[in-house]
Amino acid sequence: MREKNRMCRSCGDEFAVNDRQMERLLASPAFAPELRVNQAEYEARLQACGGCPKFQGGTTCMLCGCLVPVIAYLKSKSCPFPGLDRWAASAGS
Repeated sequence: MREKNRMCRSCGDEFAVNDRQMERLLASPAFAPELRVNQAEYEARLQACGGCPKFQGGTTCMLCGCLVPVIAYLKSKSCPFPGLDRWAASAGS
């Protein structure tokens, strides 16, 4: 029988994104500075996700499965919450 409130595998501590991994990601061409939001917008996106009921384990969006601390850097990404782009709402803050 399945456990009702079981978290996904990526929500466990062993899958948390550490500082070294973030440095490596941000140095890759996929995260070139021109593709990233500025630091203030990045922090606003993280804060918006922190108040979302679909944000699990401090890392994972349960709507799209992305690792929020990683994907929140990209200008091309938006919040997947149905009917409410939390990132767009926080951008005007």
